[in-house]
Amino acid sequence: MPVSATEISSGLRWAAAVAVAAVLAVACRTAAPPAIRRAPDPTLAPVPGLPLTVVQASAARAAVAFAERGDRVEAEQQAHDLPAGHPVTALVALEVRLFSGEDIAADVRTLAEANPDYAAAWAVTGLAARRAGNLRLARTALQRTADLWPAANWRAAAEEAESALVTSLVSMASARLADGDAAGAQAASEECLNIRPSEVAARMVLVRVHLLSGDVAAAARLLPALPDSAEGLELKGRVAERLGQWELAVDFYFRMPAGDPRRCPLLVEARHQWRIANASPLLARAMKAAVLTRRGLAVILTATVPVVAELAQGAVPVFEDVVQLAERRDVVTVARAGVMPGDEVARRWAPNRTVTGREMREVGGRLARALRRPAPTWCDGVAAVDCLAVPDPVSGEGASAIVERIAASEEDPCHRP
Repeated sequence: MPVSATEISSGLRWAAAVAVAAVLAVACRTAAPPAIRRAPDPTLAPVPGLPLTVVQASAARAAVAFAERGDRVEAEQQAHDLPAGHPVTALVALEVRLFSGEDIAADVRTLAEANPDYAAAWAVTGLAARRAGNLRLARTALQRTADLWPAANWRAAAEEAESALVTSLVSMASARLADGDAAGAQAASEECLNIRPSEVAARMVLVRVHLLSGDVAAAARLLPALPDSAEGLELKGRVAERLGQWELAVDFYFRMPAGDPRRCPLLVEARHQWRIANASPLLARAMKAAVLTRRGLAVILTATVPVVAELAQGAVPVFEDVVQLAERRDVVTVARAGVMPGDEVARRWAPNRTVTGREMREVGGRLARALRRPAPTWCDGVAAVDCLAVPDPVSGEGASAIVERIAASEEDPCHRP
């Protein structure tokens, strides 16, 4: 059946429309590829190798744009005709893999190192390393990117990677120190300080490492840059202790925040050691006694609580067994104050008798009454808040700690009734 002129004309118009549509589709894909939204543009200068044609550069950008949208098939199709062996071609292929979830950090690092001025390659290296958790490589790569692309925002990305690395190293150093790995803690904190010398947390960890290892001089060199925060003051005090500077340690601990639970134990011990360091030979001997005698306790009382001498208002007793003692003045003082009486009828005071736990409690009670302090609460094996434990046997150190607690005034920041 012959075809009419009308049908021929209609068919030609349809064919022409299809052809035009196809041409427009191709033209649109070629002329207006999707824009890259967040990935590094592999065609931005500086670009190594031979210059790409306009079509090739457009295809490279389109491939990356499709890849970051998750369309790997179209991305690879766009990159199909890029020149083999060209750095841009290699980088596009790596970006396609990156946005497909692959770990390309090692491969793209190799490409960047082979083309040290290729900013886009360093940028992709930084992003890939950051995604893989390799913060050291991310920091290095992004810093290099920022040097090559100073006008872009890569400096901020490099600083963010550095901050993440510093945080990671501080956490690592602290964890290793807590695990007893002093060498690992030192390595992590020193690496952190090489990156950021002002990092206080790493400096504090390193101070603790040096104190553990006994290198007090190295710890002391780190102190000037520490703030007078609670931890900073604590560390300064500990270093002062190790140097035997007890008065300075007391000052540092006193300046710690009142609510810090470490403050009073540190302050009390530093004051105690300060007294020992400045003690007379008699007091030093009494303090070191593993088993304390009554005459040793008399020395501790008069040295620790000088006001006891003002309370010594009673008649001067005569004790025949203390006349030849170096501690006789201390014995007479505590006896006249009523804190440690003797047998005035027999004229005996028993200076060499061992102080028992019961006698220590009795002396503590008398001292509290003489000073008009609250009666001590003795632990006696029963849990109580702020009770005083009497060691068995009573040592010089133990007795001194009890006397200091009882004698502490209410104005003392570490006073405990």
